[in-house]
Amino acid sequence: MDTYSVHHFGSVLKKLRIAQSLSQESLAFRCGRHPSYISLLERNLKKPSLDTIIALATALGMSASELLREVEKHPRNRWVKEYIHNLA
Repeated sequence: MDTYSVHHFGSVLKKLRIAQSLSQESLAFRCGRHPSYISLLERNLKKPSLDTIIALATALGMSASELLREVEKHPRNRWVKEYIHNLA
């Protein structure tokens, strides 16, 4: 994975969270994660596992594939296409 994958995941996560007027604490509660972990994701310091992607997507009212499509829109996130391809 390249370094852009984390950067854009965190940016997309923050954008989606703010669009729903959720605090990091609210999102964390909804997805069963600690607020500091949400902060680490948004600040590009952690990479989410598949379980976390699914939990975040559910908490945001979308499917994991919809969340990954949002991340995939960033041209430097080639890893998402490879990750999805490897799941098949």
